[in-house]
Parts: sequence; C-alpha cells; structure tokens
Amino acid sequence: MGERGGAGEVTRRWPGVADFAVPAVLAVVQLGGTWLLTEGLDDAGTGGPLTRERWMIAVAAVLCCSVALIWRRTAPLTVLACTAVVGTAGTLAAGHPDVIVGGVADMVALFSVAVHRGRRDAAIGCAAVFLLLTVSFLPQRTDPAVLVTNGLLDAATYVGVTALGQLRRQRKARRREIAGRLAAADRERRDAAAAERERLARDLHDVAGHHLSAVVVHSTAAARIDDPDLTGRALTAAADTGRDVLKALGNLVDVVGPGESADGGLDTLLPPLCQGLARLGVPVSLSVEGSRRLRPQVTNAAYRIVQEALTNAMRYAQGASVTVAIRYEPGALYVTVHNTAPPEEIPAPSLGGGRGIAGMRERAESLGGTLAAGPDEGGWTVHARLPTSATAGRGRGWPEVLDGAAIGVCVALPAALAFAPPDAVLAGWSAGGTALAMLAVLGRALPLWWRRRAPYTALAALTVIDSAWAVLAGRAGSGVLLALLFLGSPAAMIAVSSVGSHARRGVVTWPAPLVAAVPWGIAFAALGTLDPGPPPERPDLIAFGLVTGALFAVLVLLPFWAWGRTVSGRGRRWEHSALESMALRTGEAVLAERHRVAIGLRGTVLEHTHRLVRAAEKGLAGDTQDALTAVADHARAALTDMRALLDALDET
Repeated sequence: MGERGGAGEVTRRWPGVADFAVPAVLAVVQLGGTWLLTEGLDDAGTGGPLTRERWMIAVAAVLCCSVALIWRRTAPLTVLACTAVVGTAGTLAAGHPDVIVGGVADMVALFSVAVHRGRRDAAIGCAAVFLLLTVSFLPQRTDPAVLVTNGLLDAATYVGVTALGQLRRQRKARRREIAGRLAAADRERRDAAAAERERLARDLHDVAGHHLSAVVVHSTAAARIDDPDLTGRALTAAADTGRDVLKALGNLVDVVGPGESADGGLDTLLPPLCQGLARLGVPVSLSVEGSRRLRPQVTNAAYRIVQEALTNAMRYAQGASVTVAIRYEPGALYVTVHNTAPPEEIPAPSLGGGRGIAGMRERAESLGGTLAAGPDEGGWTVHARLPTSATAGRGRGWPEVLDGAAIGVCVALPAALAFAPPDAVLAGWSAGGTALAMLAVLGRALPLWWRRRAPYTALAALTVIDSAWAVLAGRAGSGVLLALLFLGSPAAMIAVSSVGSHARRGVVTWPAPLVAAVPWGIAFAALGTLDPGPPPERPDLIAFGLVTGALFAVLVLLPFWAWGRTVSGRGRRWEHSALESMALRTGEAVLAERHRVAIGLRGTVLEHTHRLVRAAEKGLAGDTQDALTAVADHARAALTDMRALLDALDET
C-alpha cells in the first residue's frame, strides 16, 4: 500500500527505473568519496584510514539507506525516517569525520517527502533530519565556530531542499490542473458561449424590451385621443426613449471593440491609431516588443488604454511628443504611454469628462492588472500591466524560502570552509576582521533575493561586487580575500541559472555566463600578483590569469545557464502558453456570440429605432397624428426583430 499524501493524494505503489538508478549512483558516490577522503588521497583525511570494522559499518549504512530510497516515492515518510535514523547511527558508529554516510540519502528522501506530501509534513521532516544530522556530527565538530557555521550551512541546505520539493509539488499539481483544463477546453468554450448568450439576451430584454414596449403603448394610446398636448408629450417621450435605447444598444454593440476583431492583434491595430494622431500634428512613436495571440479582452483593454492616453496627451499636452511602448512577457502584457512636457504652457480645454484615468484603471483592474498614471520627467506617463491569462498571480511562499536558502548557502559555505580545520582560511584573524569579512560575504549574496524578479540586475550587481572584491584582493595582496571569493562562487552559478530561467521573454540570455566570468578572470589575474617571481614575469602571469580564468569560468557556468534555460524556462513557458491558449479559445467563443448579436442589432433593431426617433422628431415639427402611428409601427418592428434575435439565441 502507498502512503496517502496531502489533499488525498496517493503516491505510486511500484518503483520505476529511476527509483533504482538514483540510489545506486548515490551509493557509488558515497563509498567512493569515503575511500578517497580516508585512504585514496595522501594527507587528505583528518581522522586517518578506516579500520575494517568501521568500513563494514559505513558500507552497511550506505547500502541500507540506498535500498530504502528505492521506495522513496511509494512511502516517502517511512523512507525518510529510515535514512535519517540509519545515517545518524552509521555516522556515530563509524566515528570518522570524513565518512560520507549521513546527510546524503536523507536529503533525497526529504525531497521526496516535500514533493509527495504537504507543507506540514515537509517542514517537520526538514527539522527532524536537521536535528539528527547535527547530533551525528557533534563528536567531530568540537570547535564552536565550526559547529555554528556548519550548522548554518546544513540548515540552509535542508531548507533549500524542502523548498525545491514543495515547488516541484506545486508545479506538478499546477500542470495536472492545466492538463485537466485543456481536456475540458471544449466544454469551457461551450459554457462561456452559453453564458455570454444568456447575458446578452438579458441585457437586450432589459435595455430595449421595456422601453420599446412603453413607446408602443404610449404612442398607440395618444393616437386614439385627440389631445395636442398629450400627443406632444408622447412624441417627446418617444424621441427621448428612442435615443436612450440607441445609446444603450450602441454601448452593447461597442463591447465588440476594435481590439476584439477576429484578426486584431495590437501590432496591426495600434499603427493606424498612432498614424491618425500623427496626421493631426502630434508626433507619436510606437514600439512593440514581442508578439503573441492574446485574449480578446486583453487586446481590447490595451487598445482602449492607449487610445485614452493618446487622447489625453492631445488634449492636455499639445505639441508634446508621445511614445507608445508595448511589451509582451510571459504572463503579462505591459503598456506604457509617455508624453514629454509641452513646448509651452497652454490652458487645457474642458473637453474631458474627468473619467479618463479612472476608466483606464477600471479596464486594467477588471482583468486583474494594474495601472499607474502620473507626472514623469516633466511630462506624463501611463503604465499598465495586463495579465495575459485569467489566473491570479502566485503569492509569496516557497519561492521566497528558496531564495533565502540560496543566500544562506552562499553565506554559510564560505563561512564553514573559512573556519574548518586544518586549513581555516580566517585562522589568526581578529574578531573585528572576521566579522567584517562575514558581512562582506553576506552583502555579496544579497542580490540573489532579486534573482526571479530582475535576474539580469541581480547578476550585474553580483558581477560588480565580485570584480571590485577581486581588484581589492589583488591590490592588497590578500590570498585570504581571494579564497573567500572563490568559496562563494555558487552565487554566480545561481545568478546565471536564474537569468536562463527567469529573464523575460525576448531577452537574450546567452551573455549571462560571459558577464559572470569577468570577476573570475580578474581573480585569476590577481593570483598572478601574489606570485613571488621576478617583476618582469608578472604582466605575463596577469594576462594569462585573466584569459584563463575567464575561459574556465565560462566552461563552468555554461551548464548552469543551459539548465535554467531548458528546464525551468521551458516549464514556465508551457504553463503560460497553455493558460493563454485556453483563455484565447474561451474569449473567441464569447466574441463570436457578441458578433452575432451585434450584426443582428445593426441590421434590424437599431435601424427601426433610428426611424422611430426621426419620426418622433418630424412629428414634433409637423403632423403629430401620423407621426404617432409611425412611431408605434417602428417600435413594434424593432420589438419584433429583437424577439426574433432572442429566439435565435434561445434556439442556439
């Protein structure tokens, strides 16, 4: 029987090929690494070679944990308990600091728990294995500084593994949900079309049915009574009511806006709009970055926002140049309209109704987006973000936990190695100098907090800090500072991977490894300044180090960029593409119903209502009795056509 996961999830009953392969690889790595650290490398170990009994304990513990990992997906909690207890017991029994028994299999098991179980189980499992690992290594970590720094590194690592597993769980659930919605896309499209038909029918009945019926009744009654005053009031009421109906139906028809035409992408809709303003003397420039099919609602909202922003610029900033920028990104469309300051102060005419910005903001918020408008660099800027899929954005949670864990690892790893015997990098430093060095390591890792929202900015900040660090270490001739810089190299790897996976669509990401390689080249060149050779040889050493370090860094960083580009980026783009495709299909179904109603209204109901208003206005200026009859006839004809349209909607 498999364990029951959170929310009723039942994990797989039978292991697969990968379930056997991963434990086998881990066993080879653990036993091979233990041999290298204890016997294979001269003077590498700190506890001497292992005795035969200790080797048997280490092998037995590693094999037990590896066998247990085969069922890590079937029974993740049981496997985690087994690997944690066996790993702790094996580490304590082996009694050697270089034995790789605990802390490997339990990380794999913890990841499986985080993937297959809920938040509570994952958090408890993370805390439990961390405490057991700390207990197992207490006999070997007698130095307080080593104990603290290694504890921080272990904590950051386990929290990071848990966060990765929970994110994997969320991603799998998300993909299952999207796959289910894709399978039900046809039903959703039919449901959306039916709902839109019902809404349009209800609006038609409420908007036009009551008013036109009232016109028929009042006009017919007034025609039977020979009362000029009553006839005039009836014609006036008919004309006013007809205009109200025309306005209401016009608004209903206008729901099918320019941005919602069948082939109306922004790249084809906006140029005529901007060119029309340019012909009126307003210099307008348009840039569209990227291209993608959008939901009709998003296209229409973007078009209307640009239209209103251009109108405001023409009204209130006469003579100023206007820039319209459209940028497509995964999950969102960004619209920016900026006008410069007008060349001279011109009193703004009272042409607007005071609802322009509020209307634009309502359009954006109706889609779950945002809009900001205000003065900028002497001019005015309107900036809108419109979600391209009909789903709410993810809140804060495990992604931020993972970012914090990444920062923790990038701080704790150099700290742990800096204090670890027998070659502690900071050995002999004063307390103040050590504290400053650790603060510098922390400040260097902080840009990783923005690696998702602004990956290139985070990479650039890290590159500048590392380059300055390398230059300072070279000028000071400090090998310790260079060692700390190299120990913190995982930060650059994480930043490069983040550019590959989180850079916005259309942005070139391949330069990321080249940018991140610059500090490595400077650091290798700084090593040349520490060489004790004669001064004439140092320029050659510096140049050689600069080139060699940069090339070596590119080779190291390229796999991390490729990983972020192909794995994380591809999954994220698939989700956005699937969601936008579903929303697009639903929007097209809704749009088709709107077009049907719009065509029916334009061809019949609107025409008869126009004639009704003209007949009433003509009657007020002349033959009132015949006008009342004509008004009643046109109102009846409009009602008849409207009911036929409603019947057609009902039949559909």
